[in-house]
Amino acid sequence: MSSIGHIIKSERINQSMKQNTLAKGICSTSYLSKIENNTTVPSDEVIRLLLKRLKIEIDQVSSEEENKVIALLFELYETGILSRDKNLIRTSLKEFTKRKHYFLQLNNFYSYHLFMFRLQLILNEEEDNLQTTYNVLVKIKDDLDDKQKFVMNLNLGLYYYLDGNYQKALNQLEKSLKFVNKETNEEWEIADYYNVLSLTYFKCNEFFNAINYASKSLVYYKDNLLFERAIDNFIVIGISHKRMRKYEEAEKNYNFAGKLAIDYKLIHYEGVIYQNLGSLHAIQGSHEKAIEFYERSLRSKEKICNTERYLITILSIIKEYSKQADHEQVLNWCQKGLERIEVGKNSSNENISYYFHIEIYRTFHSLSEELELVLKEAIHHFENIQDDRHVQKYSILLANYYFKQNKFKAAGLYYQKSNQILFKEKFINKWEDL
Repeated sequence: MSSIGHIIKSERINQSMKQNTLAKGICSTSYLSKIENNTTVPSDEVIRLLLKRLKIEIDQVSSEEENKVIALLFELYETGILSRDKNLIRTSLKEFTKRKHYFLQLNNFYSYHLFMFRLQLILNEEEDNLQTTYNVLVKIKDDLDDKQKFVMNLNLGLYYYLDGNYQKALNQLEKSLKFVNKETNEEWEIADYYNVLSLTYFKCNEFFNAINYASKSLVYYKDNLLFERAIDNFIVIGISHKRMRKYEEAEKNYNFAGKLAIDYKLIHYEGVIYQNLGSLHAIQGSHEKAIEFYERSLRSKEKICNTERYLITILSIIKEYSKQADHEQVLNWCQKGLERIEVGKNSSNENISYYFHIEIYRTFHSLSEELELVLKEAIHHFENIQDDRHVQKYSILLANYYFKQNKFKAAGLYYQKSNQILFKEKFINKWEDL
């Protein structure tokens, strides 16, 4: 069956053209709708006129040529997922898309959009480009074969994950569990699926499942010498064990990750591993050991010039000194953090977030009268970027501040805000369900 209806529809949407505009003088709008949904076979003349109005030409290529292009795209799809080399993907896609491909075989049309969508997700493409492909996928999802459904659910799950909608992502990803052992899926595809699934379980606080699926993907990555992917798995397993208070298991997995990073000179992972080791000691109350690892993390991160990762560690050190009420060291490290941040009209949300984090600790430990204002602005910022964790955290701090000032009504409002997020995290609406 031909995909011409889908091609016409996607091109019309890309050009922001309404159905009645495209159909005018050629066919009825209802008939165009049937063409676009592939529920009727239009005459060659109607197709010619519609394509002419869309100003596109479709070369008639053989099935063999179409299949060859899809095979090449699948190779890029595999390489892109396993290497995550954005420069390679971007360069290869430019070569691949020099000439726009229209796949008349429905199966190839579906595969093309599925593979392209995942590559766009890796590249973190602009929202408009992603949305266009997303719209196509949602419309065709019921017509796919089992292999394509497996890829579809994985892609949509990752799309929701990157958008921060973790529960929706998990619901989508779990739909592919029934397709995972199909003969058409290659080992690397299954490992990739398990990897994404483990990350999503982790975000949904299902740590046992996160460890289970990260361990499954780890087997493939280690056996096939994909050490960066293996390190990622070790870190997820380690953090999951930490959240489950299995601290020895957590440290063991961090050390496995560290050994791979050292053995294979993957120095860009050292800072992340030291950061997690610092966090592990911090949660156990070993402040000096935590700070020691954080400072090692900083030294590693200075080599790769990543401001965001550097600020994560600065903030972690600030927190450790804050727990010890060491005001002098808190203010010292706050100054170092603020010197690395440039906040202006073109600042990223990450930069603004770190500015508020550090400003809160600075004003709190300097007993500044600005604390109330800084907290209000910070809570507003974190609400805007849907960062519930920090809305809750700083709402509690502001509520405590008001309580000490005998401003009980204001304190109650922020305690309530904190409780609302607690309910949301536990997926409940009523206190009785706690």
